[in-house]
Amino acid sequence: QQADKLLKKHKDLHCAKVLKAIGLQRTGKHDEAFSLAQEVTALEPTDDNSLQALTILYREMHRPELVTKLYEAAVKKVPSSEEYHSHLFMAYARVGEYKKMQQAGMALYKIVPKNPYYFWSVMSLVMQSISAQDEKLSKTMFLPLAERMVEKMVKEDKIEAEAEVQLYYMILERLGKFQEALNVLRGNLGEKLTSELQSRESKCLAMYKKLRKWQECNALSRKLLLNNPDDWQFYLSYFDSLFHLVDEGWIPPEGNDHSVEGVVDYSVEEAAKFIEDRIINEESKGFRKLRGPYLAKLELIQRLRQRGANDEHKLGEPVELMIQYFEKFGDKPCCYTDLKVFVDLLSPDQHIQFINKLMEAVPLMVPADGGFALPGDTKVMYRHMCVVQLSRLLCLHHNKDQSEKLNLIGELMSRYRHGLEF
Repeated sequence: QQADKLLKKHKDLHCAKVLKAIGLQRTGKHDEAFSLAQEVTALEPTDDNSLQALTILYREMHRPELVTKLYEAAVKKVPSSEEYHSHLFMAYARVGEYKKMQQAGMALYKIVPKNPYYFWSVMSLVMQSISAQDEKLSKTMFLPLAERMVEKMVKEDKIEAEAEVQLYYMILERLGKFQEALNVLRGNLGEKLTSELQSRESKCLAMYKKLRKWQECNALSRKLLLNNPDDWQFYLSYFDSLFHLVDEGWIPPEGNDHSVEGVVDYSVEEAAKFIEDRIINEESKGFRKLRGPYLAKLELIQRLRQRGANDEHKLGEPVELMIQYFEKFGDKPCCYTDLKVFVDLLSPDQHIQFINKLMEAVPLMVPADGGFALPGDTKVMYRHMCVVQLSRLLCLHHNKDQSEKLNLIGELMSRYRHGLEF
């Protein structure tokens, strides 16, 4: 109604017509709204209010491709407008027009030579390579062109932002130029990777693995674990590289450093000592112990067993280590998922003994009126839930007869209702 009043005074006011079209759209008169919007679009408006209102309307109509035509016309009429070129690029991005995104990005950069606009064009090339049906075309045209564009900025010392380094790394990785990517990470550009914790180091690890530089991979994983003994990804890299070095029979050269990343653990004995030292360090804390080192010992035992090694027993009995782990961390909701990957280390005749031992570390209280022994708080409840889940995983529930299974169901239902009190 307000738009109609305005149109009576100003018949050719584009923005008022679009506002009326939005009103029609929202009241269910879609055909009338579209017809009015097309009428305004055909006039190729260049005022910001009309363009923004039409963008909102086309978005509500789920017709983002019409926004591109809108700004294409605006850019032709006002070719020096940074704002309209920027809106045109974003419109192409919404409909996945990567080739036109590239062209729009470069046109914008020529008008306003800012780094982000240049790298919008580079990213558009990367998106063309990702979406290309022909992988050969991707590797021989789009990515090499993107690489050359970034290298031009590197040579001119114009790299400013972390995102630009991230994009350069992504291009090199996709091209399979792992050594070049590693050089970028370890050079001055790599120092810009600061937004994520250990982002630079994690990417270096990935490149060391691709290049099969196991001593550097091991040394860097080891160094990172000294500062982050709870990061599981670093343990996996540490063990992967360790066993590659063991299989290759690698030994450090005399009189030289082990690797550019520092000390390398190249034997199972050294790895066992390293893990044990991390555990001793955790034990000395007295509170808020980290789970990583304790799980790492179980992981090492599991890998040794998979390899058919005979000296895994030197690291301890898996059943005892798992019981100790439960005693320390059984009140954490993640305890079950931590331990379930290691239950294969138990022999079938240890299953019942293992569960009984765990139950000894669950202080349940028998209510005054009899019945099931129940947990007194959430921590004890989590411990008991972990034991129940492990029992099921080890098929101890499956082996019960029908009456025992029905009793178990009744017990678990009662425990569920009791747990709602916390």
